[in-house]
Amino acid sequence: MSSQINPFRRTTIIIMFAVGFAAFVALLYGLGMDDPLASGKNGEAHGASNSIVGYKALASLLEKTGVPVQYSRSQAGMDDAGLLVLTPGPFTPAADIDAVVQQRAYIGPTMIILPKWQVAGDKKLQKGWVYRGAAWEGELGAQMLAEVAEVAIAVDDKAKSGQSVASAVGVPVKAPEMPVTITGDSVRTIVRGPTSRGALVAYIDDGGVYAQLDSLDESQITDEGKIDADFYPVVVVADADLLNNAGMADKQTASHALALIKAAATASDGGVTFDLTFNGLGSAKNLLTLAFSPPFLSATICLITAALAAAWMAFNRFGPPAMEKRSIDFGKSALVNNSAAFINRMQRAYLVTDPYAELIRSQSAEAIGISSQANDQEIDQKLDALGESNGNRFSALYQQLVRARRPQDIAEGAAALHAWKKEMIG
Repeated sequence: MSSQINPFRRTTIIIMFAVGFAAFVALLYGLGMDDPLASGKNGEAHGASNSIVGYKALASLLEKTGVPVQYSRSQAGMDDAGLLVLTPGPFTPAADIDAVVQQRAYIGPTMIILPKWQVAGDKKLQKGWVYRGAAWEGELGAQMLAEVAEVAIAVDDKAKSGQSVASAVGVPVKAPEMPVTITGDSVRTIVRGPTSRGALVAYIDDGGVYAQLDSLDESQITDEGKIDADFYPVVVVADADLLNNAGMADKQTASHALALIKAAATASDGGVTFDLTFNGLGSAKNLLTLAFSPPFLSATICLITAALAAAWMAFNRFGPPAMEKRSIDFGKSALVNNSAAFINRMQRAYLVTDPYAELIRSQSAEAIGISSQANDQEIDQKLDALGESNGNRFSALYQQLVRARRPQDIAEGAAALHAWKKEMIG
């Protein structure tokens, strides 16, 4: 007797299932999150970039000093309390920047870091690294802020880098290479330019009272024009070298950057959020994204757990697997049973009464030695002479069977004739 052998071990099947299931879930997660999974190491100037013009060093420094830092890849990040750091690209529409400024007026402070350097990538460099080129023209920054305030941006390629410049948020800071300054009737200086003809960092003079930023310029708005303190400032960093990765290599510049972030975030709740949507790293919500985001994430976890539980039960079922029965069994008994079932299904049982009765007659006659030349009447007389079974002789049982038409009568007649043969002849 041979037994069926499973070609795979139980452990192998479980491992294959686990790997396949995990890969499927990871595929769904990747399809749903897509853009949020995109790497920020693209060499551009944003909070997740590790290039010379990025701000990853500033974000890491803030985290190490206990400041909560997050990266926003959706418009929902604009509504987070705390300081929002915008790092728009060189061709970001002015209307998009102004929309964020207007939206956040009563939500939290906003810091806009204007792009300074043009960059170029190279396959020979590490991922995320770039070569720094020339500085962007000042008109580009002025156009980006056109709807926020009327300002002028200038690049001073003759100013000496490294000289100390005054700052309203703490100790002096070193002037960067080719300093970029901002001027305008509606801006107030936070970090003065090296030639005192503009500001490296300023905030928009919108009538708000921002004591932590005031000390270098007098507001042109009278007391009647000032508004309550619930209005949050908009800080513009004209020279990105005061905050980018290149600037963070200098201890004094890094210390000033922390003081500037702290001053800009004063009176706000929450940490610092670096926006990535203006740098092409944003994402749109879809059903798969929602499945892996709170509060729907809990339902997704429940479904995954239920699937794993069902799979585990399948591997631990009770008893051996039930094998499907054959539609036609082997052997004489199976052949008889199948034939009987077929005849009964066709309702033709009455067709077998004559052949069965004749079979019993011929077997009985042969058993007692009656000549095969004898006719039916002679055979019946000799069989009747053998005796009765339950008060019936052979001829009576014979006629009872051949005349039966109902299935029950046929079964009873056949059983009675078979009982007579067994009793009289054996």
